[in-house]
Amino acid sequence: MLKKIAIFKALDIEIKKQRGPAAVKEAYRGHHSLKEELSQPGMTIIAEVAGGNPELGQVRESYRAGTHAKSLAENGAKALSIATDRFLYFGEDKHLSEARGAVKIPLLRRDFIFEEYQVEESKILGADAIFLMAALLPVDRIQSLQKLAAAKGLDVVVEVSSEADLKRALEAGADIICVAGRDLDTWKSDFDAAIALLKKVPVKKCLRMVEAGIQNLSQLKQLEAMGVHGAIIGDALLHEFYPGKRLAQLLAGVEPSRKPAKKPSQAPSRAPSGAAETKGDSGARPTAPAAGASKSAKTSAASTPPNPARKGHKEPSMVQDAMSSNATPAASAPAPKKAAAKKKPAAKKPAAKKAAPKKAAKKAAPKKAAAKKAAPKKAAKKAAKKAAPKKAAKKPAAKKAAKKK
Repeated sequence: MLKKIAIFKALDIEIKKQRGPAAVKEAYRGHHSLKEELSQPGMTIIAEVAGGNPELGQVRESYRAGTHAKSLAENGAKALSIATDRFLYFGEDKHLSEARGAVKIPLLRRDFIFEEYQVEESKILGADAIFLMAALLPVDRIQSLQKLAAAKGLDVVVEVSSEADLKRALEAGADIICVAGRDLDTWKSDFDAAIALLKKVPVKKCLRMVEAGIQNLSQLKQLEAMGVHGAIIGDALLHEFYPGKRLAQLLAGVEPSRKPAKKPSQAPSRAPSGAAETKGDSGARPTAPAAGASKSAKTSAASTPPNPARKGHKEPSMVQDAMSSNATPAASAPAPKKAAAKKKPAAKKPAAKKAAPKKAAKKAAPKKAAAKKAAPKKAAKKAAKKAAPKKAAKKPAAKKAAKKK
């Protein structure tokens, strides 16, 4: 893990050198001493603002460091650790300058610092102190970076995670030593390991800080009883949308409220229960009232607004109506009348019968054929008329015969 960190940071530093110094509106020239804050009576709470860590990975994809910094400062943090490392803590350089513009308390830059360029950059971005990791730096390198930081007005916190790291930090003359209870291979936090190593740090030679995945108030009280000057709280705040609120709860000894799991919609389960009740009541009674009860239940369900499950307490009234109608068959009698009233539109069925005369009109068409059949009768009458004059012509002939006689 340490070799990967060294390679990634070396490449990152070279890119920054070619690109130029960090772009900020104004270089920070003030100083809020972390050393003075740790020297105050009691234990200093240092809250961390980061997007994740090597153990948990990335937890926040995007966040406003200035908003988080202000919230933490208002809820008990006396100093802040701002992550700017992109590879393991998922932070950015701009987060430090954003936090600087939001709060007036000491800011500690959380990054893996190897070179002088990073020390100068930390001051420009607005840091008041920097981390130096003893596992990554030899003694002479720690000393040279400490001198440069002091010249720039920065406090230096040397982070140790083993006895060998502690020995190098003491040889380099570190003023502030932070005991990190972590396994540098897996990066898992171990509070008990931090306590064991903390006991080996000389009290009179330096100020002592602890970072060990602190999760509750009892751990803070234990550290304070051991004379620790500062405690870093980071892991407990990572998953919180409002980290300041969680910090206040932790300092007050309040356990975080766990949101109950969302239950599925109860509408489908309630409807069958109502049906079961009506069936249970109708089993000991005649079937006719049960049918009336079912109809009244349907009419009451039709009168209720849609999505009754959203109304919560109003839904049982529907079941009670069904039960009351089931208990009083006389009261359920009007329900069929309502159903009959709704069946009034059935009177419109004659409209379909109106279409029948059209069919009758079509059937009347064959009568025309009957009229055509009557045509031969007219022809017979015409023939009779033509035959009539012949008879009339014969009568005069008879008269002439009578005259001759």
